[in-house]
Order: sequence, then C-alpha cells, then structure tokens
Amino acid sequence: MGNAQEDLQLSHWWVSPGERASIAVLQRYLDRQQLTWQEHAIPGSGTARYADVLRQAIASGNAPTASQVIGHDIHEWAALGLLQDLTPIAEEQEWDEIIPVGIQQLSKYRGRWVAAPINAHATNWLWVNAAALERIGGQPPDTWTDLLELLERAKAAGIIPLAIGGEAWEHTLLFESVAVGAGGAEFYRKAFIEMRPQEIDPALLELIFQRMSTLRDYLDPDFTRRNWNQSTDLMRTGKALLQLQGTWVAGELTLQGLLPGRDYQCFHFPDTQGVYLFNSDQYMLFKDAPGSPQQRRELLTILLDRDFQRELNLTTGAAPARVDVPRESFNACGQALISGMRQANLRRTMLGSIGMGNANPPHVKNAIYQVVSQHLRGRLEDAEAARQLYQAIVDFNSTPN
Repeated sequence: MGNAQEDLQLSHWWVSPGERASIAVLQRYLDRQQLTWQEHAIPGSGTARYADVLRQAIASGNAPTASQVIGHDIHEWAALGLLQDLTPIAEEQEWDEIIPVGIQQLSKYRGRWVAAPINAHATNWLWVNAAALERIGGQPPDTWTDLLELLERAKAAGIIPLAIGGEAWEHTLLFESVAVGAGGAEFYRKAFIEMRPQEIDPALLELIFQRMSTLRDYLDPDFTRRNWNQSTDLMRTGKALLQLQGTWVAGELTLQGLLPGRDYQCFHFPDTQGVYLFNSDQYMLFKDAPGSPQQRRELLTILLDRDFQRELNLTTGAAPARVDVPRESFNACGQALISGMRQANLRRTMLGSIGMGNANPPHVKNAIYQVVSQHLRGRLEDAEAARQLYQAIVDFNSTPN
C-alpha cells in the first residue's frame, strides 16, 4: 500500500456517453475531497478483455489503486490474495446494515469485505417505445401470453417486435428473465446460483429454451450484427417496440433528454414481478498500488456515501446499492426500481444476473453463454440446448472448487 500522497489510479469500463456522465459525478466528489486521481478507461464491461488488461498492469507492477468489478470476478481476484481487506471500514460505516444481502454475498470473500458496491442494476426489465406502444394499441404485458400478443401486434404493424444485439451476454439476459418467468425465483436460485442439478426439472429447462425459440421469431435478421446500445437506438426511435436490457438503458435515454411515460415505458419482464435480477457495479482496492491508507479511506467513504450514490445513479439508471437513499429525486422508472430492490431484498428474491456474472463463477457463466447464444442463433435444438446447459451445471458440481 502506498504511503505518501500520490495520485489514485482508478480503472473502469465506463466509456459510453451516459457512463461518462457517471464518471463526471465521481470526479466532482473526488475533487471536493482534494483527492487527485488518474483514470484508466478500458472498454469491455466485466469482460475477459478488461480482466486481461488489468492482469497485465498488475504483472508489470502498475496495479491501479481501485478497479471496477462485477459479480464472481470479485472472488476470483480475492482468491489471488491481491485485494485490500475493507472489513474494518465496512464495520465502522455499517455496510452490513445498508447493503442488500444478495450483493453482500459477492462483495465478501470468506466473510471479509473485499469490494465496495455503488449500485444495483436490474436486468429483468423491458424498455418500450411509448409512441409505438400507443400506435399498436398495446398494454404492458403481465404474463407470457400477454407478451406474445404484444409482439404479434408489433410484427403486424411492421415494427421490430424485440430488439437485441449479437453478444452472448445480451442473449443470456433474455434467457435469465425467461427462466425466472417460467420457473420462478426458487427454481432460478437452486439451478443457477446454488447450481444443484438434482433440483432441476429437465422438462422445465426445455420449456425455457422453447420459449427462447418462440422469441427468436420476433427478432430481426440483423440482430447478430449489432451491439446493445444500437438496439436501444432502435427502440428509442420507434423502429423497434421492445428491448430487454439492464437498467443502464435508462442512463442512455436520460442523456438523450427522454422521459419515462412520455417517450418510453419501463416494466418487468412478464412473470418476473417481485424478482430483482441484479448486476452490481463495485470497486475493489489492490494492496500493492498507489494511495496512502488515508486516501483509500476517503475514496471508500465517497463510494458508499449516500449523496454520492444518489447523484451517481441518477446518471447510471441503477438503484443505489444502499437501501436508505431517498427515492424522491429519481424519475418514475428509478423510483419503481428502488422500491423493487428494497422489497426483493426483504423477500430474498434479489438474485444475481447470470448474464452479468453475478450468479455463478466465470467458467460456468461462459459455458451458459455458449449454449444460450448458439441456441438463439438457431444452431442448437431446444432439447439439445437444455441437455448441454444441464451438463454444464453437473460438470461444475463434479469439479473440485
């Protein structure tokens, strides 16, 4: 750990226009505390590419003070013994009391805090072009049947019913919402978080892939050649009716000056009401890196500060990680999100997103990516996809962890 006052080195992947607005909030709070810092913006949110660049920096003796991180990647880094133990500060600031239990399970390694959570995105949300919805006389879909009826209306009107991009993580976000909708929260927990193959009904797994095949019929042929924010643009401009995507979409829409209710609507994927599939952005601090103990304390205090988390997440579209941040300054989607997170935390239905690596270790996530994406592209039959996914969970349980 550094001793003298040095510039803090912060690595992150927030590079889109909406995400740059979030970094500007962090800059303002650091400036206020007279903490000087250098940022290392590395495209590739939570991906192997980002981790590779970070590993190279560490190997060359240039570990950053802090790095953005999500999900089970936290445990992978902690297992290497590289991370600062944040428990003394966490206990002093009562993080156990203000952070949802589901997030804590990722922020802690062997009972010790090793990451500081700053938000909680939800991934089981539909984003809807308000004008297109009105044009086709559609209603927010509460059930799977409602959704199919809505998609049919869009198709008949010549609108892309469901916009999605070509990356496996996006396909897996769709899969996880379909899985919760078909099987419920307890099924999802047992199958994809606890990974207990004996609790998985093969027929239910096949039903999920059958539903994914049904949704494939409502995608446009060019979906494999787009990224997620290009799909958001299709929804935003009314060329597509719906997009299933994380709440970071709200950050991009806010930047464009769009308002919920007027320009777009947001609601849960059908049959997932009451469940909060989450992706939490967090920061881990490296031991052998710039920054005195006092600078690190001040950085962590900022990251968990209630006002900082409110201002930051007005730009990100996420709920603050703290459960005690007032909702009033958030828009309608943000207020619904925060209420949903609090309720799901109490009901223990706040569950990690598979697609964003908050449900299972990277090698399991990658195996699921492969199956789900190949299936959505029409390269695997429903039954074969279900078999391969089941096998990935069996393999995890037969491998020493």
